[in-house]
Amino acid sequence: MNFTCARKKLQDAVNSVSKAISSNPIMPVLGNINIKAKDSQIIFRGYDLEIGIEHIEDAFIKEEGEILVNARLFSDIVRSLGEEEVEIFTEESKLVIISGNAVFNIRWLDPAAFPKLPYVEKDNKVTIKTEYLKNMIRNTLFSVSTNEQRLILTGALFESEENSFKMVTLDSFRMSIRKEYILGNKEEFNFVIPGKTLNELLKLITNDDEDIRIYYEKTQVLFEFGNCKFISKLLQGDYFNYKAIIPTKDFATKIEINVNEFRNIIERNMLVSDDGRKAPLILEIVENMLTANTQGEVGNVTEKCHIKKEGKDIRIGFNARYLLDAIKSIDEEKVRISFMGETSACIITPLNSDEFLYLILPVRISAY
Repeated sequence: MNFTCARKKLQDAVNSVSKAISSNPIMPVLGNINIKAKDSQIIFRGYDLEIGIEHIEDAFIKEEGEILVNARLFSDIVRSLGEEEVEIFTEESKLVIISGNAVFNIRWLDPAAFPKLPYVEKDNKVTIKTEYLKNMIRNTLFSVSTNEQRLILTGALFESEENSFKMVTLDSFRMSIRKEYILGNKEEFNFVIPGKTLNELLKLITNDDEDIRIYYEKTQVLFEFGNCKFISKLLQGDYFNYKAIIPTKDFATKIEINVNEFRNIIERNMLVSDDGRKAPLILEIVENMLTANTQGEVGNVTEKCHIKKEGKDIRIGFNARYLLDAIKSIDEEKVRISFMGETSACIITPLNSDEFLYLILPVRISAY
């Protein structure tokens, strides 16, 4: 194998596939990057048996070939290079990397033992703008469950509904729903993608102006965008019936509140509550005034802000972190927060659309 490649392209490819390589692989061969030189392209692959990434870059190929190389060492070398062009070739059992006056000689391995990435049929396809998908992931990923006893909830539900693409995540305390409308989409789909997959995918998407194509089967999903193919296993089983827990009755109290103002209030309250874990954030809504109060071990804070209210006055407590995660993800000037009562979940929604819905359970505040 012998090729010359631009340093930037090499770095981009290595950075991409490294996201599918574990620091403690379950098989030694999975700690390597698979590099293949063919025609006028270099194909880089990483695989940890859960996530597989393929990244293709153009290069000047002098001799075709395929190798495995230690991912950590190769990544460190590529990251250190300073010249714009890099020459890489095999010489017996050595891989030679030349950049400017720097010459590296490292071992390469036979690629035969490297497992092939799963093949995903392209019969079922959804296309969405990368910008929309990034926003959907960012706005829901924080409420993916970390409890592996309910494995299906450690992923995000992707489903179609009347020309819309919906993502749903939930744990034992909160739920996030994010929707984007896709005109002309007639595909019906319903599958669950691991949270780890979406976290790594989010790091890979850098261009907001292109389409991302999503192909799915019963057990695998493939994302294609730019120079990348990103493959992941799907979680198996039926997702929780999330629609059943969305309140549908008349709410006792509804408020409209400025998003940035409420976010700042929550963050200031968390300063005395150990990041919201020990002391609840108590919201007292009387007429058109919201009072936020936290009684922490190190001190307390009280702050008021004007709101627009419909319905009854209410006093209710929340884990401040859960409220903040939802509010931080909202790109709106104002939101509506609706309450069933002091012991029931609240929901946060836009004023004039159904683009998102956040449901958060309250905490008991009898001792405060």
